[in-house]
Amino acid sequence: MKTDDLIQLLASDHDAPRVDLRARLMLGALGGAVLSAGIVVLAYGVRPDFTAVLTNWRLMTKFAVALSFAAAGAALSLRLARPFTASGRLWMLLLPAPAILAAACFSELMMVPPDAWFRRALGANAIPCLLSIPLLSALPLAGILWALRDGAPASTEHAGIGAGAMAAGLGAAIYAMHCQDDSPLFLALWYTVASAAVIIAGRASGARLLRW
Repeated sequence: MKTDDLIQLLASDHDAPRVDLRARLMLGALGGAVLSAGIVVLAYGVRPDFTAVLTNWRLMTKFAVALSFAAAGAALSLRLARPFTASGRLWMLLLPAPAILAAACFSELMMVPPDAWFRRALGANAIPCLLSIPLLSALPLAGILWALRDGAPASTEHAGIGAGAMAAGLGAAIYAMHCQDDSPLFLALWYTVASAAVIIAGRASGARLLRW
């Protein structure tokens, strides 16, 4: 290639419009979340006392944990979509959600008699929770991975983990619109297991779909 041709190519690349990854990520994630929320409304049904969320601290905790985890996953996804190795401190973005959950579990243990702890943790909807959160996270995960394909991650697996965390938080928040097991102990056990499955799926999908 001649020097003049190379200069012209570099100049045209500089003038090309750059994709706003943040906007694309929000579009993909929210698009998938809206579709999943529609599934809950039409197929599952919204819990009858959903409007009382602000007066039920246990229900509010479910949304606080799920949405803070989704926000941390979004921040991770944007950072890990760049061609730079992630530092160990970056993963600390995920800590607020477990901290909120730990505080809520401590409060629950102090308020509920010990003989009720196991019953609260087991709940009445463990299997639906384990199946529904990954299902409702699938569409947000697809949208997030679609957005991240415009990135250039140093580690596609790490980027997939960030995508999975964001999708898991969204899926958990959407399922909470239906789920009537409000104990933080139930949340710590079953929501965590279901979210871990979504993160594993995100890691595997990212490794295959985010190569560049």
